[in-house]
Amino acid sequence: MPITIDRAAAVVTRTGVLTDQTIQINGGRITAIRPADAAPRPADGTTVIDGRDRAVLAGWKNAHTHAAMTLLRGYGDDMLLQPWLQERIWPLEARLRPEDLYWGTRLAAIEMIRSGTVFANDMYFNLPEVWRAFEDSGMRAAVGLAMFDFHDAEQRRAIMEDVDRLLDRYAGSDGRVFATVAPHSIYTCSGELLQWAARRAEEAGVVFHIHMSETRQEVEDCETAHGMRPFHWLDSLGVLERVGARSVAAHGIWLDDTERRLVADAGMTVVHNPASNMKLASGVLDWAALRDAGVPMMLAPDGVASNNNLDMYDEMKLAALLQKVHTGDPTRLPAADALALAAGELSDAFATNGVGGHLAEGVPADVQIVSLAAPQMVPLHHLDSNLVYAANGSVVETVIVDGEIVMRDRQVADEAEVIRQARRCARELTTSA
Repeated sequence: MPITIDRAAAVVTRTGVLTDQTIQINGGRITAIRPADAAPRPADGTTVIDGRDRAVLAGWKNAHTHAAMTLLRGYGDDMLLQPWLQERIWPLEARLRPEDLYWGTRLAAIEMIRSGTVFANDMYFNLPEVWRAFEDSGMRAAVGLAMFDFHDAEQRRAIMEDVDRLLDRYAGSDGRVFATVAPHSIYTCSGELLQWAARRAEEAGVVFHIHMSETRQEVEDCETAHGMRPFHWLDSLGVLERVGARSVAAHGIWLDDTERRLVADAGMTVVHNPASNMKLASGVLDWAALRDAGVPMMLAPDGVASNNNLDMYDEMKLAALLQKVHTGDPTRLPAADALALAAGELSDAFATNGVGGHLAEGVPADVQIVSLAAPQMVPLHHLDSNLVYAANGSVVETVIVDGEIVMRDRQVADEAEVIRQARRCARELTTSA
């Protein structure tokens, strides 16, 4: 059904903020952005949304998350990364049931939609249930089965067989949900598994998604085991050559100059996770060094067990403030750049799957509409600054994904039932722990 956003007070585009605009959406794409007085009248049957006292901007792209970890929110806080994984997270994850994965993902999708996120790049378990949950939510999502073998040949064969079956079933999907190949990390995957994963991603034409250089310990362990740093280890395995620009590395904190050049040459996207990195005391990504090296970048909250929410407004603000305080430079990562990072404008990793960045005519209609009457948005001296430093997800009124309204006036379908089921699953999961 066609949609018209009539007389939007502000429209955030790559070239600047346009005022008093009418946006027309049809066939899943933005068909026109025109001055309101010059826009044609909406055709019969068009859904008309009042844009007065509202801003229209691209929906956020969450480039790295573990959606169903919503059920683990607050379960293992104030711990170091490895004890957190080994003592709290992995034991509970071993008890996850298919319904837990479904309802945990549905809960995450509602949280993301309510804070303006239209796309999530997910790495977790039981891909069919996660896939179904994202489809039911209306969001765009990249879904990958988290791959581990812990250097065990039998585990490696089993996970390869699982991923082969999933790719046979899901690769090539042209819907809003699509598959990735997602080896967890270099410390949970053998070199053989990493090589196989890269080859399968290349063959299937899907994104390769991995955690990389999240902690100093990870780098030191890689140097001890292989005599080189993590990204050089991936390169020595032939991974970067195979996956190139269709690859995403979450965290990417502990890179040196040679690794940044290597990643830039490959076209691999580094995903910044400031809240998770701060909470686990993993370190601070060098945004300026990555930018200057030409590394594509995106933004993400990670999973809620290490965040503890999925609000990309929070993530933008934290990303900007962390760069400023860490460098002592208040001009570092200004608001406009933080917005571009959250909107996915600085990477084309998912472009072939219909995941766009900025707003423009002809691009996918993945849009959020923000109230300019919300207290956090008043007064409006600079829209970029308000969005990054003042706003949170509560300012989002309406979200459109692929030309379909998935939230209108802060109402999301099935929200009450999803929350009820997620509470039940979390209670049953932790009671059995």
